[in-house]
Amino acid sequence: MHRIALILPALLATSVAAQAQAQTINPNDTGQGRLEIAGRAPPACVLNAPTASGAQNATFTSTGASSGEIRIVEFGDPQTAQPRGAAINLALPVICNAPHRLTVTSTNGGLLRDGGNARNRQSPTGFGEFVGYQISATWAGQNASVQTINNNVLAIATADGGAGDMDLTIAVPPGGGALVAGRYADTVTVLFEAAF
Repeated sequence: MHRIALILPALLATSVAAQAQAQTINPNDTGQGRLEIAGRAPPACVLNAPTASGAQNATFTSTGASSGEIRIVEFGDPQTAQPRGAAINLALPVICNAPHRLTVTSTNGGLLRDGGNARNRQSPTGFGEFVGYQISATWAGQNASVQTINNNVLAIATADGGAGDMDLTIAVPPGGGALVAGRYADTVTVLFEAAF
């Protein structure tokens, strides 16, 4: 009996191994499915509130999430009635996730006296009501600059996305002729347009 007991486990092991071989899984007998996950990130540019990073005879005050006001501390020299030089550097945090275009536009093409005429430019022989200035921008490794009196739109096109601070400088030159007394103003619009 003892011998039979020893033989049985061996026979049982052989039987289990034979059953395992007989139950080999055929890949054609399995079910298979495929699930695709897709989404779309639309092209977009986000511009946050600017901050002043430097100024000369000018101040910057934020007036909202995407707007602000630049004030020239002393625009007209009280002795000569000519403009004093002023400059301000602004940092505008930007994220664009696609190719895009930056445009900076001066509405008047310069500082215009309230109620004044833009044709009454500064001259050494008369009083002016209009003062041009320079706009410069650095974005995505590119620099551009315009004199508003010659061109009121600065543009930079970028073939890739970009993130970081766009640097904007506005500089009003000193001198050039006496000015009529009054308030001088302009509106500068910074626009980032993502490619579609």
